[in-house]
Amino acid sequence: MGTEEVNLDKEVFTTFDVANICNANITSIKNWIEQGELQAHRTPGGHYRIKKKVLQDFLNRHGMPNPFVERKRKYVFAYSANTEIEEQLRKRFGEIHEYGASDEMVPALLRIGEWRPDAAIIEDGLHGVDALDVADAIQENLDLRPIKLIVVHSRGQEFSDKLRDAGVQFVVDTKDGDEDVYEATRRALL
Repeated sequence: MGTEEVNLDKEVFTTFDVANICNANITSIKNWIEQGELQAHRTPGGHYRIKKKVLQDFLNRHGMPNPFVERKRKYVFAYSANTEIEEQLRKRFGEIHEYGASDEMVPALLRIGEWRPDAAIIEDGLHGVDALDVADAIQENLDLRPIKLIVVHSRGQEFSDKLRDAGVQFVVDTKDGDEDVYEATRRALL
């Protein structure tokens, strides 16, 4: 059973509804409630009910697909020395998405926090930025955790492994070239 059988217009959901939306079983939903991960209230009959806003927050915090999101356009942001990357992404993937880029650290990090893009391209070493630190910081922030990170670096396989261990979904070695960055971006937008 999938979310197509759940009325998403409701303001309060049963554990059965939530299990379908989360693609999980009811026992998992009850465990999440009892562990304090998912806030719920009980009906006079003892059944759990979950408010829509609480469920949306839960889905976003855990990077789960959110059927409530109406946003069709995806957002891609790049922290890169390539000043043309925004236009290159637009040419590559079309106007159906939003793109942004900066080669300055503070504006880039502020934009990532504000936009919460679907995908973020981070160029390791630009202005001394360590992409591993950025990945760790994003993983610690529950609101930013759903961002799919694409890290471009030239530090070798050991650094690639550390990035993957830190939750980076796409790691691109600079020697592989721009095509691998675009392919990683394409996959991140799926």
